[in-house]
Amino acid sequence: MPAISAAGIGSGLDVQSIVSQLMAIERIPLQRLQFKQSQLESQISAYGTLSSDLSAFQEAMDALGSKDALKVFTTNSTNEDVIGVTANSSANIGSFDVEVIRLAEYYKLSSDEKLNTDTFGGNAGDSISFQVGIDVADTITIDLSTAMTLSEIRTALNDDVSNPGVSATVINGDNGNQKIIFTADESGSDNAVTIAYGNTINATTLNLQTINNIAGDLSLLDAELSVDGYTVTRSTNTISDVITGITLTLKSEDVGNTQTISIDRDIESIEASVQGFADAYNALQTSLDTLRNGQLEADSSILSIERRILSILNTPATGGVYSVLSQVGLTLQKDGTMSLKNSDLQTALQTDFNGVSELFAADTDGYANRLSSFIGEWLDFDGLLETRTDGLESRIDTLVIRQESFERNLEAVESRLRARFSALDALVGQLQGTGQFLTQQLASLPGSGR
Repeated sequence: MPAISAAGIGSGLDVQSIVSQLMAIERIPLQRLQFKQSQLESQISAYGTLSSDLSAFQEAMDALGSKDALKVFTTNSTNEDVIGVTANSSANIGSFDVEVIRLAEYYKLSSDEKLNTDTFGGNAGDSISFQVGIDVADTITIDLSTAMTLSEIRTALNDDVSNPGVSATVINGDNGNQKIIFTADESGSDNAVTIAYGNTINATTLNLQTINNIAGDLSLLDAELSVDGYTVTRSTNTISDVITGITLTLKSEDVGNTQTISIDRDIESIEASVQGFADAYNALQTSLDTLRNGQLEADSSILSIERRILSILNTPATGGVYSVLSQVGLTLQKDGTMSLKNSDLQTALQTDFNGVSELFAADTDGYANRLSSFIGEWLDFDGLLETRTDGLESRIDTLVIRQESFERNLEAVESRLRARFSALDALVGQLQGTGQFLTQQLASLPGSGR
């Protein structure tokens, strides 16, 4: 930094003020560069806002652009305590009479009562093995060559990462007595557990007995139900492969009684989804208006986006029952917003549900998919927004380099100005001193007072 000289050392000339005023003029080009950088940074920020708003719009379009978006259903069971029901997009409207005959169970084995200090095994080769289901590969063996208590057997089984699907629990009774319960991790006959013993360990060691009331018939571990008179069995109480698109949850046996389950279109959810299309469009228009009247006032991007969206909305779909949005209740108002007339949508749904879905979700012609594809041109990697943002950032980099160079030049200019005006101050001071000396000398000459 240049040295700061005190004003008026020589003549009283205010060097600091003069230099400051001249430097303020010199800095005007730099300030213009800084202002331009600020404008570009503001534009980049606005592009970030635009990107976020376009992303939100695209997400809304993608949600409606799925062919399953409008395939939503309400379900009902006449007794939710006996059977619950849900439906996915593969379901169809209908009703079924279901009887829950038997719930699926988890296979369980219990030991007889032992003391908590009792140990089992202790001889080389002593072991107990658990096989889950019919595949011998799904077997785990607990090595009892070192004697274990029931609690230690439980820990060894539960902590083994190769456990194929059986868990142990110790039940603590009175007076230090215990039982160990072995339970399959999944229900049904396919997951029944078979026990095998090694060396001195045998069936009488723990005296394991089946808790389930199945009298040796493993099929009784499976759920049994009747659907419209057709009896089926499954290994679980959550059943999704009996009626297409329907998941049944069996909760309680109710032999001899049927419960009616029904599946209907969820009109409210469908209306909300279509309303979401209008809401997303309106939200984007509001954002575009704000940017056009603010940070992107002179930018052509906003107009380009608006024109393209309107072009898509005004281009009919082909190949379906419905070709324009107004046929399903969506119309553009005079103020530029989009609104939904629910009664028109309901009529369209009743007339041809699939036609409504196709209007939005057809692969090439669907409105939602066409709009999402267009927005992708702006948002994708190397898309229009990224290209424009990269261009602005490059211009900012150039401006920063120019400013740094200008700053260095200004330091040199300030040093020169300060040196010149300091020298001028000193010179004027000398001249003033000489003038005062001459005045004094002349005043002292003989006759100077005459």
